[in-house]
Amino acid sequence: MKFQGKLKQALPKGTFIRTMGGLRQKTIFSDSHSISSNPTNKKQSLALIEGDLISYQADNSFILHGGKTKELVDFQVLATAKKSLCITILLEGKLDFGYDDLNFLYDAIEQPRAVIVSLTRSVSFRRTLYKNNQVTKLNLILPHEWIAQRILSDDNFSQLVNQHLAHFELQINAEIIALTSDIIKSSKPTSHIEQMNLESLTQQLLLQVFVQLNDATQALNQFECGHSAHESLQYDPVLDKLVSYIEANLDQDMSVSDLAKFSAMSISSLQHKFKNSMGVSVLSYIRRRRLNIAKQLLEAGSISISEAAYNAGYRHPSNFTSAFKKVFGIPPQDLMLKTDQV
Repeated sequence: MKFQGKLKQALPKGTFIRTMGGLRQKTIFSDSHSISSNPTNKKQSLALIEGDLISYQADNSFILHGGKTKELVDFQVLATAKKSLCITILLEGKLDFGYDDLNFLYDAIEQPRAVIVSLTRSVSFRRTLYKNNQVTKLNLILPHEWIAQRILSDDNFSQLVNQHLAHFELQINAEIIALTSDIIKSSKPTSHIEQMNLESLTQQLLLQVFVQLNDATQALNQFECGHSAHESLQYDPVLDKLVSYIEANLDQDMSVSDLAKFSAMSISSLQHKFKNSMGVSVLSYIRRRRLNIAKQLLEAGSISISEAAYNAGYRHPSNFTSAFKKVFGIPPQDLMLKTDQV
């Protein structure tokens, strides 16, 4: 589901975010937030989230994020999500997030919610914050290299992993809830024993998730994706570093020559590898990614069409409108009109 309504502020992609606090209670700040009412137009720190935050990474394995937190403002965060398998489990509160054009709006009032999303390449990540929203959640991020060592080539799980933006909604049971709660409580290990316990709990949770996925006889019918498995399997891992670099610098000018130097490849080799793996040229990929971000911000009511055009690298709004309509089928004016009606 897409975000319904307008946000008061937007966090530009690539904005620096810092975390402050003690071992348990922490606060996330934006240090690139511009307050329009500020006459000097200076950037000011803005507190976004506070609470018991999780940030844990096992060596060459999983990454944990989340915790028990309170959202302090209405806000939209844009960032880059790297190639991975993302498991999100919501136990309390409302969670509005998405990857590129894939959006989720979950509310745990009636029951907890959980979803697995496969990213075979870097994408833009969006999360909408709601003031005073109390959230208890766990994000479990798995590198594809770690997954590839543990799955067969013909099971349901491999089908999900190999499809970009494929997703599967988990059925929450008592064991998943208990394990998730225990992981959140144990997420700040201070000894080797506590660290081993946290990693053991996470492995048990992963086992629950994988078993459920493989036991779902209709699982493959629930997968939705923007790219076929065959297309995704052609992706060249050599491009991982380059795609991550592009995603982190979409607000900067990038030429094919510069990107070839970054990748230590010739221009022709880069163009060939990129087209075979991504299905489009390097510059077409950059334009599409910038348009995707502009679309998300317009849907949120965060910026004007002129601002969206400028952010996407277009000098004239008319050129932006033409490109936007060609990619998404409607002009940006119609998108903003739908948002206003909502």
